[in-house]
This record gives sequence, structure tokens and C-alpha cells, in this order.
Amino acid sequence: MRARIETEAFGNSSNQAIFMVSGWAMPKEVMRSFALRLSQRFYVVVANLPGISLDEQWISRSHIGPNYDIAALSEQLIAVAPKEAWWIGWSLGGMVSVYVAARRSSCVLGVITLSSSPSFIKRENWEEAMTVEDFDAFATLVEQKPEESLKRFVMLQAKGASNERTLVKQLQSFLPVKTLNRSALIGGLRLLKSLDVRREWLLLDRPNLHILGGKDALVSSKSLEQQTDVNPLQQCVVLSNCAHQPFFEDQQACVRHIENFINVNNP
Repeated sequence: MRARIETEAFGNSSNQAIFMVSGWAMPKEVMRSFALRLSQRFYVVVANLPGISLDEQWISRSHIGPNYDIAALSEQLIAVAPKEAWWIGWSLGGMVSVYVAARRSSCVLGVITLSSSPSFIKRENWEEAMTVEDFDAFATLVEQKPEESLKRFVMLQAKGASNERTLVKQLQSFLPVKTLNRSALIGGLRLLKSLDVRREWLLLDRPNLHILGGKDALVSSKSLEQQTDVNPLQQCVVLSNCAHQPFFEDQQACVRHIENFINVNNP
């Protein structure tokens, strides 16, 4: 049976493993340089979310639709992840990684999120997030003009970065324009809107590190203030000069924090 999740591996498979999950609409290639850097020490497997790919052959050979039910998605990711691995998730990938680490902790050594928070939208007792109205307006744009919406999304990701214009061009080069899957984009947005992992964040019994950008226009680093001391195994880092993709903007700092965190928390 064909795998629902496309992955790419780097490094020596005998090394300790890292499983990396990309974010909404962004293919794994955006994380390739970061993965290669980590693969100098670790075996790194990078995963796309369902239906997101730059590989036209992969898309044409895949006859199963993308499934964004959180329980099903978790099982799909577990199926392609190394059996004992540290999970690193970016944005939506980070929220899903926290869900897996809390619900299926035997599959995860520890979890590291990048530019992620327990809830992407505002909820009761969760104000530092996007309003439902703004989110729904963007979702409507995705349904009507998906290519235009992706370009707008890239601009939001880069907003606030010190090299914003250059970063926009770099991120746009990764957009899956030729392989655009509307149902994957819409399914991912529905999950992003519904997913609230505050309880999972609280119940994590694995070491967890959360790296955010101080200039992120999509995920506020102020959300950390609402998570202070909620979990004794939690550590949080804010990279003050980064926007929504700190692994791309300040790769050296991200690698340093991740390696130090794993060193301290290795079983």
C-alpha cells in the first residue's frame, strides 16, 4: 500500500533519529538545509503533511486523498517515523507533534516545536492568536484563489524578518504551485482552525522545547506567557530577530538550542 506521507531521509541511519514535520502548505524542501545541518550528528527524516509535495510524480501516483483528521494524521506520521525519535514540528507540524507526543508518548523521545503554539486562533483564555474572522477570510481566499493565497501566506511568514524581501523570494521558490492540491490546503486549514492542544501541552510527559520568533506575525511569542510553568519538562526559547521560520532565518541558533536540549534530556 502506498504511504500517505512523503518523506526524505538524511544522515547515517545508525545515529539517533529526528523526525521532522513541516507546516501548512509548505513542502519538506523548505527544511532541507536545516535537516542536512542536523544530519551531521543525527539521522533525520523529514515529512510532508498529506497532499503537499513538489514531486509531480508523487502526486500523480498517489490515488488516495489527504486525510487531516487528527487521529488519522497522527497514525500516518507514526507509520513513517523512526521508531525511537525526537519529533520536531514547524507551525501546524508542531501542534500535531505535540498531540502525538502527548497521546502516543511511547513513540516519541521528546518534542521540539518551531513557531508553534497550542492554538492558532483566539479562544476563551487564549487571546494572543489570530481572530476567527481573519482566519475565515484567509480560508475563503484559499478556496477561491489558492495560488494567490499561498503568496500572501509567504508574505505573512516573512513579515517582520530583518531580510523580509529576500526571505519572501526564498520561501516563494518552495511553493508547490505545479503540484497544488486544493483539498490538502483546505483540509490543513480546517485542522489548524479546530486544533487546540493546550491540554496535550499540559500533559506532555516527554521533554519539550518550544522555539519561537520574536517578530513572528503568525504565532505570537507572547503566548509563552500563558504557558509559563504549565509543564515541568518544558523549555521555551524566543529568538528575538526571527519571524515565522527561525530554522531558516537563524539556523545556527536553532541547531545549537536543539542539540543542547537533546544532550541534556537524552534517556
